[in-house]
Amino acid sequence: MKVLELNQIHIDDNYIYYRRNYTAQAKLELLSKVLDANISFTIETGPFGDKLIYVDLAPGTTIDYPLIPIKSALKTYILTMDNEGKLPCA
Repeated sequence: MKVLELNQIHIDDNYIYYRRNYTAQAKLELLSKVLDANISFTIETGPFGDKLIYVDLAPGTTIDYPLIPIKSALKTYILTMDNEGKLPCA
């Protein structure tokens, strides 16, 4: 399982300064096939600067693969993108 890229990243309006909500389309490589899945994710900055990432798949998305490794790989990929400054800001 591998995250190839995130496309169509949009930031959602939010009035809480330590939370950023996004929607995107993830391109995932699952065994021998490539799958596009719509996701939403939130990056929340804690009081000590640590970042918590929450990832949800769009309703109705069916993936024939365990969700825990998918969400873990997406969180790692999103954190890397955020640290490199590749996510849009509000």
